[in-house]
Amino acid sequence: MHPLTLYAVGFAAFGWIVYRFAQALGKRNAKYNPQGLPGPTLIPWVGRIHDLPIDYMWLKFYEWSQKFGPIYRTKMLGANFVIISDEDVCEEILTKKAKIYSDRPQIKSLFDAKSTYGSMEYLPLMGRNKYWARQRKFTHAYLMESTNNRYYGIMELEAKRWMYRLLNEPDNFGFSLEDMASKVMCQLTWDDHTVSEQLTPSAWGLLTQMSPAGPITNVLTPLWDWVPHMINPWKIAERKRHDDQQAWWMDRLVATRKRLEKGKQRLCYTRTYLETAEKSAISGDYEASSVIGMMALVGIFTVAGPLYYFLVSMVHHPEWQKKCQEEVDKVCGHRPPTLMDMPYLPVLRACIKETMRWRPNVPTGVAHELEEDDWHKGYFIPKGTRILPLDYAFLHNPVKYPDPWNFRPERWLEPGWPTYNPDLTKFPTIMGMTSFGWGQRQCLGQSITRDETVVACGALVWAFTMKRKVDPTTGKEIEVSTEKSNSLLIVKPDPFQMAFEPRSEERKQQIIDEWKAAEAQDAEERAEFLRAAEKKEVLA
Repeated sequence: MHPLTLYAVGFAAFGWIVYRFAQALGKRNAKYNPQGLPGPTLIPWVGRIHDLPIDYMWLKFYEWSQKFGPIYRTKMLGANFVIISDEDVCEEILTKKAKIYSDRPQIKSLFDAKSTYGSMEYLPLMGRNKYWARQRKFTHAYLMESTNNRYYGIMELEAKRWMYRLLNEPDNFGFSLEDMASKVMCQLTWDDHTVSEQLTPSAWGLLTQMSPAGPITNVLTPLWDWVPHMINPWKIAERKRHDDQQAWWMDRLVATRKRLEKGKQRLCYTRTYLETAEKSAISGDYEASSVIGMMALVGIFTVAGPLYYFLVSMVHHPEWQKKCQEEVDKVCGHRPPTLMDMPYLPVLRACIKETMRWRPNVPTGVAHELEEDDWHKGYFIPKGTRILPLDYAFLHNPVKYPDPWNFRPERWLEPGWPTYNPDLTKFPTIMGMTSFGWGQRQCLGQSITRDETVVACGALVWAFTMKRKVDPTTGKEIEVSTEKSNSLLIVKPDPFQMAFEPRSEERKQQIIDEWKAAEAQDAEERAEFLRAAEKKEVLA
């Protein structure tokens, strides 16, 4: 055959293959891509990942929502996404159709985070399976028990410790803020506040690993799968992080068991599990240590972010800081607030809720994954699509929140605002905010976040006047940014400087006295428990 003929036949064959591939791809796209939804122009397979910034990703999603409407589609490296920026649409899809919209996508940079408990340390990212169901039930029961018992006074104790630390180390407020949240969870889970400095880095390590702004393998996902494990730096690093964390959680359970066997372990989540393990649906110590450890981690970054932004809001809005101080003084007098005071502190609660609206803790929302093909108002959404409830858009909706870009706590306190509720003993409350998720995926720790922010923020305004720090060299105030933050799944502001000024010399002494009395009482209660345990052991 003539060479030209061979080339012609080869070219024709290649063209036929390309045609059939395109035809097959078209059929696949018709079946496996969302149909009818508006959205940005997509590049094959790549989608829009090339112009989606890693930093402040929610701003780009919000920009697209203004152009394409309350529900639109996009694609990233072959994965379908549907972005929802309207609460009513989220209610229709994620709540009313929760049975098929409650799965989670696989996070590439975590080992098998979705399907089993064996490698899972973060319940909210698990798939909707039997492990998720039993761990959710387990977690709910333990959190409700501690909530109903007002956390055994732990939050008030740690808030007083924090005020004392701020008095002595005001420039180290970021560390002590996170350590306060960590100590609360360490006491609830293991009755041991001394391990808080080990828990906190573990929390931020996990959060970084699961965030798009974390390892590059969360964005360029083929790197996770295609690079051999033995030379894959992302898998090697994650294996160490994961195994160290799991081992540490197990060590905490073993230490608690040893104290319990000696009769020297006070009440905590781990003790409750050890005493009721035979009745629990949890499969054993490994799973239990992971579920309990997860509760401790989540209690840090879901509380720390709102506390940081409360500081920012008080620095920028001293008029509201003063209103909070006046309210706390009227209700509590010469002591910091307790959980019992919550119904009588609507201004404080309004400032906390407005802080969480103004600077949402989870601006992109946490993705759901559709478990089977579905239709929504004529739009086809295929199985496997990732649904992103854009919390940043919900909480800046100008219809529900007039003047949404500004800090306006009065929207929760004054008639005439769409969000006003006259029962100010109960409302405003952060319970049920969109930031806590949708449907079967609502956060189980809402009550801990609510209660700890009230106690901690109440203690702050009772103890200090918060203001900008003055640069000793220039004599000028150092600005506190309202915009700069990390870009993790759960955000907190970039490090900043500020001043904590005791409200008076008398208040300064009260901060000291409150902590010394609380510290002495806690030590006495622990000593009394050990004396009773030793007496019981002798009698036995």
